[in-house]
Amino acid sequence: MSRRRTRTICAVSLMAVLAPAAVGCSDGGGTPSSEVSRASAAIASARSSAQAELGKIKGGSQAKREVKAGRVSRDGAGRSVAPLTVTNRGKHTANYAIEVNFRDADGDLVDAVVLHLSKVPPHQPTKATAHSHRKLTGHITAQVGTAVRY
Repeated sequence: MSRRRTRTICAVSLMAVLAPAAVGCSDGGGTPSSEVSRASAAIASARSSAQAELGKIKGGSQAKREVKAGRVSRDGAGRSVAPLTVTNRGKHTANYAIEVNFRDADGDLVDAVVLHLSKVPPHQPTKATAHSHRKLTGHITAQVGTAVRY
């Protein structure tokens, strides 16, 4: 896929604060530790940032059913990579904004990105790739959160 065709316009990364979340609990009354609280805030912030970026698009239509995420692999830097296939079901060439959520084995959000694809032709499967912004460990899956055709 050419660089012209696919550009990452908004990257939402959950920093290393998520690693301690898996183990962090206070030894007192079972309330979450400050690390878990920070992780929860980071997740909420990531989701909010992605939704805000998608909210900037005016006149678009929901297109989640037009985007399929494939099996996640790792690149040479250890980042998670998810192949996407976009099939424009409209009558004309269109642009897409796609939120891709990376989730761990428990289904928890661990990273998110928003991709823009330009000039996707109608009824012709178009490939794109979503890359996590850091190394993600364990079994990771990719899920299309929101997709907008405009």
